[in-house]
Amino acid sequence: MVGVDPRRAGPGARLLSRLGRAPTYLRTRALRALNHLADRVETGRGGGEEPLGHPPLFVVGAPRSGSTLLCQVLVQAFDVGYLSNRHCRLWGAPSLVERLRHPAPPTSFSSRFGSTSGAGEPSECGPFWYRFFRRSPQYVPLEDVDPAQLHRLRAAIRALGDAAGRPLVFKNLLCTLRLAPIGTALPEAVFVDIRRDLAANAASLLAARRSIHGEYGAWWSAEPPEIDRLRTLPPHEQVVEQVRSLEALVDRDRERLGAQRFLQMRYEALCDEPEAAIDAVAGLAERNGFRLARRQAVPAKFERAGDTRLTPEIHERLVAYIAEH
Repeated sequence: MVGVDPRRAGPGARLLSRLGRAPTYLRTRALRALNHLADRVETGRGGGEEPLGHPPLFVVGAPRSGSTLLCQVLVQAFDVGYLSNRHCRLWGAPSLVERLRHPAPPTSFSSRFGSTSGAGEPSECGPFWYRFFRRSPQYVPLEDVDPAQLHRLRAAIRALGDAAGRPLVFKNLLCTLRLAPIGTALPEAVFVDIRRDLAANAASLLAARRSIHGEYGAWWSAEPPEIDRLRTLPPHEQVVEQVRSLEALVDRDRERLGAQRFLQMRYEALCDEPEAAIDAVAGLAERNGFRLARRQAVPAKFERAGDTRLTPEIHERLVAYIAEH
């Protein structure tokens, strides 16, 4: 495993080390098989009904809302466990990776469209969540989930928390589309809902589309329940309604799961006053019966993301649409 001396590591780490020297096609197949086996081991005991010893905190919201920065701030500021890029190599049982090595707090606050670099940096780790939730449609209401899958989810979260010995922080924005099942399976969980100025958020989404796909019209990231209708709209309307739909979904599920479990945070406030944002998250934890211990100082201020370099035409359409609707 990256960062672990194979001579001193356990059998799982030595196996991953040997896999790293195998041909690519064999490595891919073997790693997939290993993850499926690890999944059965990690969740085999079931979730259990007793309270989790280490509650999880989820960062949720729309893409390009500042969620990655918030996650990076939280895992640096607090003594917490989280899914790192290293953990995600063994997505079938990241608790085993955690028992070998807890990541040092990251020092970087950089990312590219939600992805980070560096083994210890926080990861969305999509394969971990696909163990429990379907890939498509992305929106997953509670009634569409097999209860057995929720028991497995609870078992995996318990295993990671027990291995870390501290509360957990997760950031995968598709969890915004699975709030009801996650909140039901994990009644100890709390949620930080980050929001950004709508025009800036929508403009950043358009810029991401052009950077990733080469055009504004190609859909990118989280697909709300009404995705089919949204795809029929012009690009500048799509991104505005994408953000609005995801925020409305959080509002609805907050009422369903309990408002005391949620904290709404503005991206602009996070950038301007990180310490106040950290204090607010600590207060959310305390109101829900657990403590987030401080670990490390964070910068006094962050520069807000600036110019997204849209063409003047689509920028004007975006601003006009928001003003009219």
